[in-house]
Amino acid sequence: MFIRDRPNAARAHLSASIYLQMALKPHIVHIVGHTEADHAATADDVIDASLMARQAINNALKGQPDMLADPAIQARKDHLIAEAQVTLQAIRNLAGPSVQDPLTNPATLGKAVRAGILDAPHLRKSGHKGWRREMNQKLNRKSRLLTAYPVRI
Repeated sequence: MFIRDRPNAARAHLSASIYLQMALKPHIVHIVGHTEADHAATADDVIDASLMARQAINNALKGQPDMLADPAIQARKDHLIAEAQVTLQAIRNLAGPSVQDPLTNPATLGKAVRAGILDAPHLRKSGHKGWRREMNQKLNRKSRLLTAYPVRI
């Protein structure tokens, strides 16, 4: 998030998002620079973002409320895990019988990109931007859990 006339708001967003991420006790923190929506991060931008992230991490490690105890958070987590499992199974289904691990097999992953299962804005030629929406609609017919949290595309 970068707001041209309010760069401090983007900095605050970066710090708050890192602080919230720490509730999940991550092994790795990926810092998205506060300027990336506007321009490629410069060395100074990366240093600034890293210092903000370090402070947010230190604050979180000193103690923060247990946000994971909230039933709504747990329900959302369960929904995201179930949705991820559907995506992983769809990838596994593309693999040939001789493939030992479809999730690390380049040919299978290539098929997943071409089929639109693994899709992202920069993969413009995949032609399957609606796969997630279509899959969610199919799942919604089968699962009350997934209907409670529709995917926003």
